Amino acid sequence: MTAARRLLLMAGLTLAMIAAGGALAWLLNPYGATSSRLINPIFRKIKYDRLGTPFLLREARPETLLVGSSRVQMGMRIEQGERTGVMNAAIQGATLAQLEKIIDVALMNPRLKRIVWGVDFFAFNSTWNANDPNFNARIEDRLGARIEDTLLSLDALGDGFDLLKRAMRGHGRLAPTMAAPAPWPMPLICREYVIDRNDGLDLTPAKLVALQLGEIIRLYDPYRFSPAMLAGFRQTVAKIRAHHVELILFAPPMSEYELELIRQTGAWDDFENFKRALAATAPFVDYAAYNPMAPRDELYLQVIHFKADAGFQMLRRMLGTPTAACTGDARAVEESGIAANAENIEEVLARERRMRDEAVKSPSKYAWAAGFAVAKLRADRAAGIKPAAGAGE
Repeated sequence: MTAARRLLLMAGLTLAMIAAGGALAWLLNPYGATSSRLINPIFRKIKYDRLGTPFLLREARPETLLVGSSRVQMGMRIEQGERTGVMNAAIQGATLAQLEKIIDVALMNPRLKRIVWGVDFFAFNSTWNANDPNFNARIEDRLGARIEDTLLSLDALGDGFDLLKRAMRGHGRLAPTMAAPAPWPMPLICREYVIDRNDGLDLTPAKLVALQLGEIIRLYDPYRFSPAMLAGFRQTVAKIRAHHVELILFAPPMSEYELELIRQTGAWDDFENFKRALAATAPFVDYAAYNPMAPRDELYLQVIHFKADAGFQMLRRMLGTPTAACTGDARAVEESGIAANAENIEEVLARERRMRDEAVKSPSKYAWAAGFAVAKLRADRAAGIKPAAGAGE
């Protein structure tokens, strides 16, 4: 065999292997990006929301869409991305511009009935505007990105084999939280409140809490509310209404650590103005206050992220489905969340101000830890020390 024929044969074998790998990735469909239904989607696990969500969004055709930052992505977690007609399209580090692109694609779905949007205060900070070219290529469904990420990717093939293994183990091996409808039934939520006490912010060492605060503080100091971002948000709300899709807005809950950061950095007036702007745009449910949830560290995974048991109880309430105060944690969730609108927003803010003032009357670990983070940030700035890359959400 001549050298030329050997090269041709090797090239042909390489192309055949690439084609076979692409075909297998298409069939296994680990990200829900193709029409293949070879494996039941219940066994899917989307690990990277910025990769899987843009593709799944065009295929899933959900009736209910959840959008927001990692708070919603983790706090109303749907491992498959979409389950029982509910899709979690929230992404980590979401900017308003990115969420607007997600919603634009979602509105192309004629089955869409409602959007539940967790609206973050930090998202209206003029500095929160990072661009992600890879996400842009995926959400715009560019052919090159689709082929590279879903057919010619070793990661996609590996995730596909993991999906196949879960399917072979069977439905009975799935965790109840992965197999249950979304939002979770209340008995499962009550069960998870008990199980989840073994992990969370309440068991996090003080040094690790300090590290988290050192990153999160940069969401709020400095804080410059962006009128341009508000205008874009209002345009998106108008677009949703024009499509006759129900919109449910809420301000996600914050731990008392994070609320103290906002108070001690001097961003509280901006925080209230954000809520005024939100209420003037549409009614919303306000969980972001010194409410019964704020000091219950067991309801949070980290300083900035609430747990899924609390998140799904909140979702049930916002959707008007039955809930129950089955535990102290569930009772705290039931007692939090204030309905705010353009007519009552000043009354709501005054009530929340009283809650804040009552909470800070006595020294607390929250005030101390936040004060340390503020002092350290300002000392670092004075010394010319720049923040580490990736600080923030």
